[in-house]
Amino acid sequence: MQFFSITISGAVSGAIYALLAIGLVLSHSTSRIFNFGHAATAFASAYLYHQFHVALGWNKWLTLLVIVALFAPLMGWAWDRLVFRRLADAEESTKIVAGVGVLIVVPAFVLLVCAILRDTLGIPFQDVAEVYQVPGVLPAQQHQIAEGLVLSNNQLVALGASVLLFVTMWAFLRFTPLGLHMRTAVDSPVLARLRGINTGRVSTLSWVISFFLAAVAGVLAAPFPGPFGLVNDNYTLALFVATTAAVVAGLRSVPLAFLAGLLIGAVRNIVVAYVNADYLGAFGAWAAKVYGLTASVPYAVLFIALILLGHDRKRRKAGTAATAAKPTPDYRDDLSPFKKALPWIIKSAVILLPALFLANGIWRQLFIYGFALGIILLSFTIVTGLGGMVSLAQGAFATAAGLTVGLLLANGWHYVPATVVGVLVAAALGALTALPALRLSGLSLTFATLALALLATNVLFKMEWFSNGTAGWSIPRPRFGPIDLGDDRVLLIAVFLVVLLLVWMANNLTNSAAGRAMIAVRTAEPAASASAVSPPVTKLLIFVISAAVAGLGGVLAVTVYGTILNTANPPQATFLWLAIVVIVGVRSPGGAIEAGIISAVLPWIMAHGFDLGPISWGGTSNDLIPQVLFGLGAIQLAAQPNGLLATQSMAARHRRDRRRAKLAAQAAAQSPAQVASPASPEPAIEVSEPAAPAGSVPVADRSPGLLELHGVHAAYGEVEVLHGIDLTVREGAILALLGANGSGKTTLCATIAGLVPVTSGRIVFDGEDITALDTLRRVERGLVLVPESRGVFPSITVDENLSIWLPSKADRAKVYEQFESLARRAGQPAGNLSGGEQQMLSLAPFLVRRPRLLISDEPSLGLAQLVTAEIMAAFQRLQQEGTTVVLVEEKARDVLTVADQVGALQTGHLRWVSERADVDEQRVAAAYLGMSAVVH
Repeated sequence: MQFFSITISGAVSGAIYALLAIGLVLSHSTSRIFNFGHAATAFASAYLYHQFHVALGWNKWLTLLVIVALFAPLMGWAWDRLVFRRLADAEESTKIVAGVGVLIVVPAFVLLVCAILRDTLGIPFQDVAEVYQVPGVLPAQQHQIAEGLVLSNNQLVALGASVLLFVTMWAFLRFTPLGLHMRTAVDSPVLARLRGINTGRVSTLSWVISFFLAAVAGVLAAPFPGPFGLVNDNYTLALFVATTAAVVAGLRSVPLAFLAGLLIGAVRNIVVAYVNADYLGAFGAWAAKVYGLTASVPYAVLFIALILLGHDRKRRKAGTAATAAKPTPDYRDDLSPFKKALPWIIKSAVILLPALFLANGIWRQLFIYGFALGIILLSFTIVTGLGGMVSLAQGAFATAAGLTVGLLLANGWHYVPATVVGVLVAAALGALTALPALRLSGLSLTFATLALALLATNVLFKMEWFSNGTAGWSIPRPRFGPIDLGDDRVLLIAVFLVVLLLVWMANNLTNSAAGRAMIAVRTAEPAASASAVSPPVTKLLIFVISAAVAGLGGVLAVTVYGTILNTANPPQATFLWLAIVVIVGVRSPGGAIEAGIISAVLPWIMAHGFDLGPISWGGTSNDLIPQVLFGLGAIQLAAQPNGLLATQSMAARHRRDRRRAKLAAQAAAQSPAQVASPASPEPAIEVSEPAAPAGSVPVADRSPGLLELHGVHAAYGEVEVLHGIDLTVREGAILALLGANGSGKTTLCATIAGLVPVTSGRIVFDGEDITALDTLRRVERGLVLVPESRGVFPSITVDENLSIWLPSKADRAKVYEQFESLARRAGQPAGNLSGGEQQMLSLAPFLVRRPRLLISDEPSLGLAQLVTAEIMAAFQRLQQEGTTVVLVEEKARDVLTVADQVGALQTGHLRWVSERADVDEQRVAAAYLGMSAVVH
């Protein structure tokens, strides 16, 4: 009975974790953004519920309604509209920092506003430090459920509400059209848009529900003062536990997330109760003595779950494109080396000269600490800016190095060898962090580093022999002959020289063979593997180097103030560091140092003010203002995802380009006669090719068609893929567009569908210019794309796939009459179908509810010949019913049997378009070999 009681009481905390985990799964699965500020919303809601109900005397049910049904959903809507939706295509580090912005700014802003209202208007809001017990929704009362099992009203409400909300969410997702749309967005947001689903509305809805669940979790958790109460850090730790449940659920499954949350809460209680000498003998006695070990079970579960579950989900599926990180353009490549370095020379002088000759001891130490902190942040430039991986363990590396140095100094070591060993320990810890996680990437890798950082913080750093308990270690400054680092000026110069050396090494690393390998792995890991670059070895090298740099920065930082505690640099501080370095510019070594100076100096200025003669400010005692500023800076990334330095460089480049263009125009106007005539072009190399038959259709002579492309250019970032496509698709015809792999076929399909923006030119559909319309508006007008590699949602059933386009059962019955194999498997997940059946499923809805224009990208990819013939027959049926069809194929044989017109693409150019009768095998082969002229 004791075991049952312990399990149930643990499940109460697990119910809070479960609600938080469900919200994390919903928001991430529909937006691909993990909201690290999720628990901050729970805290803010709990805090406001207490203030309105207790401090202001509002009715508790009215307060609950206002907080849970108004405040939290409205905040979710605002965050999605203002921040998260604008980061849909941003890099992982930028998305994470946006979530960190919520984590920092929401609690600080709520506390700050309440404090201002209390101090200025006399509103009797309570100081959170004075709140010891938050009343629950029901009166405090105990109930004996069974022998040895007593639960309070608060515990029963937490369990009951969590179960009720879970069942409601499950039913909503399973049985409502909006729930189905949310599940399709989980499978493939792009395909959802191509099927006419408003993914923006789905994303907003998921964020609203997510914030609602966080608010409910916060209000339910507040009456438990031990694990929750009104302590913001408790909710942040709860977020880490809820993250474990979400990861176990693959960040996709609501039922699994709920179950995992309950189990983690129960297991945590069981471990605390039974891991001791009474039950596990000597091992239990040892484990009980290791401070924080039993409480860290969820973090170990998180790491193990990532290793076991994360790898396969991150593998690239066959038929999909490798993702590539878009590099930040070098906006200063037109400057000389001296002009590139000049801004940093000026910034260094502005800091060093006053620090050496004008500043007092406090300010001088602040600048030294800022440079040391900049070295720690430089490790982010290596692991995130260069390596493309987001690590949340950098603070742990810095602390490990500092504690090691303190331990060795206490045992009689000299400062230099102790520092070397400390850096090596940090590097080794970086290797240990990376080794189990080498097969992970993206968010899974970030979670793995977070789990290990939490384990180090709560277990390793709490070991008495390593940290000297709560007293910590003393770090006396060394003396090297006449060089005494005890003098702040000498230490400032020494640390600055170390900074210059590390920045120089970081810049050289980018241009080295190892740096190029890192960039290759960051940009396209599959392509790097094919080029004999080992991604695991490269990732390991990145982690080791970045950990060593963080360790050196950690040693220098503790040298400034002469002590190191085991509470230094917690994971929450790493969140803040990541935010500030990404805001400034994570890919710039100099930007990392600048971010370190800002992180050290700005809080001091906010707290103590400044005095610059005629300009002075006394500062503020409110420590929430810097947090709000840092949080708002992280949120600003939605407008400037590459950071402030890149934005400034871009603006300066544009000014230089405009100035040069103006000077060139003035020069041309002043001496027009001196403008040299163009050089005679080199004679073109003539290639023998078959003459274009009389039936070829020149673009300029085509009559208006259902779809027209006029000089369409399209690009991915700085790389243009389509180069002036002119095309007319005749209504009621089947047009086959052929081309080898890499010819731009898929990009052309995506551009017509609105997935890739047009950089210049026009797209006209049925007489309307649709160039500026998004994908959803184009689908509403009857323009539909079936993408490459099957246009189905694999995790939902066959019938649910059909119901997206065919909500009527009668319409779906018509599909089953034509495709008996789909009827037999209507209740099975579409991912279980064969390739041919999936292609049938992707086309079947359009045979009943026909679009005006259907574009199919590689419809025969991976299909047997008999299945391909059946698919081609389906296209002919569509044509007979009045649908215009565009088939984009690499293999010409099958589509030529049904096409009325044939066109050829090569390297982003439309080479020719002809009637099918005028196309023979020789001409098709010539097009694939690049032997045809561009149509004019």
